[in-house]
Amino acid sequence: MKLGHAEKVWLLLLGLTLAGAWLAETGWPLTLIVAGLIALKGRLVIDHYMEMTRASVRLRLVLYAFVIIVPLLVLLSHGWGDSIRRMTTLF
Repeated sequence: MKLGHAEKVWLLLLGLTLAGAWLAETGWPLTLIVAGLIALKGRLVIDHYMEMTRASVRLRLVLYAFVIIVPLLVLLSHGWGDSIRRMTTLF
């Protein structure tokens, strides 16, 4: 049985998800790796499954910005999670 392109990308995404889960709850170096995996997975989903390579430039830029913002939020929550929680809690 020969795998097509979509199946190969799906298996890569699955492997990256498992790697990210395995690396979770660790120190800064691994948090950076997890953030990078999130960005890579987001880009793969946008380009291969959503087929945004043929979409308008504006729409692609919005989605690519999202792929940058989410890993940054992961890094912020890892380093300053308690401070962010205190600033955003009402009580």
